[in-house]
Amino acid sequence: MSPVPLVAVLTALCVPASAAPKFTALEKVRAWPVYDQRASGEIDLLELCRLARLPCAAVAQKGETFAAPEGPIAGLTVGALLDRILAAHPGHEATMSEGVLSVRRPGDACAAALERPAKKARYPVRSARVAALMVLGASGWPALAKAGLSSLTGDAEDARYQAVDVMIHDGASVRRTLDAIAQGDGRMLWRAESDGKGCVGFHFRNWRAPQPIERGSVLVSVSGPKKNP
Repeated sequence: MSPVPLVAVLTALCVPASAAPKFTALEKVRAWPVYDQRASGEIDLLELCRLARLPCAAVAQKGETFAAPEGPIAGLTVGALLDRILAAHPGHEATMSEGVLSVRRPGDACAAALERPAKKARYPVRSARVAALMVLGASGWPALAKAGLSSLTGDAEDARYQAVDVMIHDGASVRRTLDAIAQGDGRMLWRAESDGKGCVGFHFRNWRAPQPIERGSVLVSVSGPKKNP
């Protein structure tokens, strides 16, 4: 058998990067191992986000939770646990955008409403939860935002949330802004409740240990999606 020409070998080794398999952000995250000592247990979206160290978002029907039955945990991947959650809540799908893991029902009216433009504004240093509620209040949900803000009893209640300084530019959607705030916090999950016609509630969770009231802030600057030249 004749030897393979050297040029053919070099050509095979020099395949352009564009021809190599490309993985989406979600595919990469799905492959992450979960480091948890529990052999088995219940899992929900907040716990999964804590284990994966990911900021998260969700849009769900009112009263619907993203919890899954007990099952194996140790040795599994983020994808395996995410699939268990999605199997327990048919009709929802997971996406990954700019570092935020989201679970929502395609075509949901609340999810669509969150794509409306957020009001261009500057929100000086606040906790991530308070900043998110202020954005919602200025962008179409004043009653829900007021109820959320009124329920807080003081700065100490938000000690688990990162302090953020939010700048919203033209073209940023409400959903994109909430995601940016969650990413700035780093350990926050925001959740919108839907009644099939629109958003009827907003909830926020965090797994950070309480921090001192006086702490540094993170700048969150959010704009619309980049346009192709």
